[in-house]
Amino acid sequence: MPADLHVHTTASDGSMSPGQVVELAANLHLKTIAISDHDTIKGISEALIYGVQLGVEVIPAIELSSKYSSRDVHILGYFIDYRSKKLIDYLRILREARIDRAQKIVNCLQKNGLDITFDEVMHIAGDASIGRPHIARALLAKNYVADIGEAFSKYLKSGTPCFLEKFVYPTEKAIFVVHEAGGLAVFAHPGLAKLDEQIPEFVKMGLDGIEAYHSEHTPEQTEHYLKVAREYGLLITGGSDDHGPISTHGLRLGSVPVPDEIVDRLKEAAA
Repeated sequence: MPADLHVHTTASDGSMSPGQVVELAANLHLKTIAISDHDTIKGISEALIYGVQLGVEVIPAIELSSKYSSRDVHILGYFIDYRSKKLIDYLRILREARIDRAQKIVNCLQKNGLDITFDEVMHIAGDASIGRPHIARALLAKNYVADIGEAFSKYLKSGTPCFLEKFVYPTEKAIFVVHEAGGLAVFAHPGLAKLDEQIPEFVKMGLDGIEAYHSEHTPEQTEHYLKVAREYGLLITGGSDDHGPISTHGLRLGSVPVPDEIVDRLKEAAA
């Protein structure tokens, strides 16, 4: 039975709760999923409870945003100790930075004549790790855009009036944070990052693996990153990067099935 090792929930910018994600995974006959929300571990406990009830193995994970020479690098952390006090402290800093950024983006939208408030965005985000998708949903709720994609293309992505960089840790620090929490650090969707020439540097920083299978990788890219993994002795992971039905790409859970043996190797390395 396949696995999906890259899944987001309402704990960050997904549109399904952790329980709903696990329930859908069970209905799709997925054996294993990794809850890997952006810069937060808040969805893991609920997912683990549902996993036991529904027979789906849930791997505690996270997706940390980072920067390397001003370029975005996302680091997935697998089998983390999500109760680690040090990890929670690192994430608190990121959470506060996300709130500050969201407030500034909303202020910018208001200056551009859009009648949304930060309270409305916070209501949509709830207890989640707040991000641009929550602002996009606020714009959609006010009918300023036709869909989430339009919110990003008009207001929220790089090059638009209200895009704002967020504070993140350097890539080496993100890898360190994962390791300090007892996890395995994996380079997420390298085909999107377009930093292949830096992979040797990431390996020197302690990178453990690479996400070869991803919903936005072409078959050629997947083969390329499988080769890169063999060349540098890296673990292989993969997943759909699902954010639920209310997202830019729509529901993708289980669309990139990962073979059992990849999960087995990941477990062996974590042990």
